Amino acid sequence: MGLGHTRDDLRANAQAKLDDAQILLGQKRYSNAYYLAGYAVELGLKACIAAQISAETIPDKAFLRGILNHQFGGLVGLAGLAGLLNDQKDADPVFAANWALVSEWEPDSRYEAKDPMSASLLVQAIADPKSGVLQWIKIHW
Repeated sequence: MGLGHTRDDLRANAQAKLDDAQILLGQKRYSNAYYLAGYAVELGLKACIAAQISAETIPDKAFLRGILNHQFGGLVGLAGLAGLLNDQKDADPVFAANWALVSEWEPDSRYEAKDPMSASLLVQAIADPKSGVLQWIKIHW
């Protein structure tokens, strides 16, 4: 992700990546569906982080480096959502299971072959309209 993406760009790209992952899943392109679904979460979390940045303040160098990270736990922290994430996991066991599955995603998955079950479970964990990870992110972006 290059510099200069607006929060609206990040939101739109997150949803587009999930939409594409669902299409790829339907076309039995499991590895690519898996990768794009996780990327949707990353972009969604970065949209949440964008909400924390003041237009007239230069962020701390460590904060800027953290934004370029792909680890969901770190991105949740930068977005100021760690406590809210824990509250949601405590309140909704399905969401907690979805988050546990999603948090296993990493960028290097693009080099791995994924089976139909792994891809389906990840896409569902992210897209679930009631307890999905992207639905929770959308509340905060």
